[in-house]
Amino acid sequence: MKHMVCGAALGALSVVAHAGTVFSTDFEGPLPSAISPGVATVTGVDGFAGLGPTGYQFGGRFLRSPTGNVVTLTLDNLPDHQAISLGFLLAAIDSLDGTGTFPQGDFLTITLDGVQVFRESFANALSSQIQSYVPSAGGELARHVDLGFSGPGSYYTDSAYNFAIEPRLQNLAHTGSSAVFTFQMEGPGIQPLDDESWAMDGLTVSVSAVPEPATGTLALLGLAGLGVWVARGQRRR
Repeated sequence: MKHMVCGAALGALSVVAHAGTVFSTDFEGPLPSAISPGVATVTGVDGFAGLGPTGYQFGGRFLRSPTGNVVTLTLDNLPDHQAISLGFLLAAIDSLDGTGTFPQGDFLTITLDGVQVFRESFANALSSQIQSYVPSAGGELARHVDLGFSGPGSYYTDSAYNFAIEPRLQNLAHTGSSAVFTFQMEGPGIQPLDDESWAMDGLTVSVSAVPEPATGTLALLGLAGLGVWVARGQRRR
């Protein structure tokens, strides 16, 4: 009986959170049918190669988009879940102008099922320009570095970020059997591909089941049972 009560208590304390990856691509093969790229194209990563934590780095090819273009990811037949998370490596390429005076207004906007979940500006052209995005610790992989494309020099420097650790894209409340993400670098300052652009690599989506409210109650009951078992044992000594 002691073992049964103790086991029940420990079982109640365990948190059940089933998680799993439902989509992943490194853009090395054919473009997945789940992605509608607009005018974005798969191209070599150039100087971004090797940026990122071990096991999760830019390499080979990525999906590069001009500003103003919308990239859409549509996922169907999702398993039962209560939260969804998005991750990717972001390449901010060439003269993105951030927030400020003309030419300004390059904002990466991400939506989930039509609801905006992320919007921040990115600035590469001048050190004096305002970038609203402040990466999490470890999220900045490169800043104002010439990584190819329209450089070198002048306004054409590049930056890179690990959005797999961006808190605003993790554990988003979601229960539907389908999900639609959109990605766009938008704003009044959008310019042609040879002037500024952005790209993504290592795109992943995962879902997880948030524990039911009853789990907390069971944990309390388990602790109470464990306390009774300990108290009885002490009285018998």
